[in-house]
Amino acid sequence: MKIISFLFIVALLFAACKPKVLSGKELESKLIETMNNYLDTTLKPGVHATVKDVVYFTETEKKLYHCRFHVNMTYQKRDTTGIVAATISNDFRTISRTQ
Repeated sequence: MKIISFLFIVALLFAACKPKVLSGKELESKLIETMNNYLDTTLKPGVHATVKDVVYFTETEKKLYHCRFHVNMTYQKRDTTGIVAATISNDFRTISRTQ
């Protein structure tokens, strides 16, 4: 009986520790948050970028998101809006700009 209980608890822990798969609005929010953090750390001092929205495509074979972000950038008293294209890994740790 102890072995069955132990195996059940171990199986429950494995099931509970599985990373949650994001989709829909949660995924969009996570992609925007990831790009905001990336831009804040890589842009020159004094430049502020705000990501407005994202359009993305999931590439399941390579475990990537291909994204196009609409970004509002301000520097001193100037501002502009543009598009930043990037690929983001499924774990949101690796970002590489493509445009």
